[in-house]
Amino acid sequence: MEAERGKGIFRGGVDPVQLYISIAGLGYFYVSNMQTLSVVFERDLSATSPVQEREAQIVQIVLSYLRTPES
Repeated sequence: MEAERGKGIFRGGVDPVQLYISIAGLGYFYVSNMQTLSVVFERDLSATSPVQEREAQIVQIVLSYLRTPES
């Protein structure tokens, strides 16, 4: 990421500890509530496809946060 910052792709001023906590929280909530959410939404969120979809969503959220508006 350091090499990309010079190209203006990623914004500066991101606290790595806060970023880590946010990423961990996004993943932890899904895993820790998977069974309850599966019942509430009437779908098996532990199956491979929904887990992959959630992973892709988390990656998109984090990249959207890190990218500069111009990139």
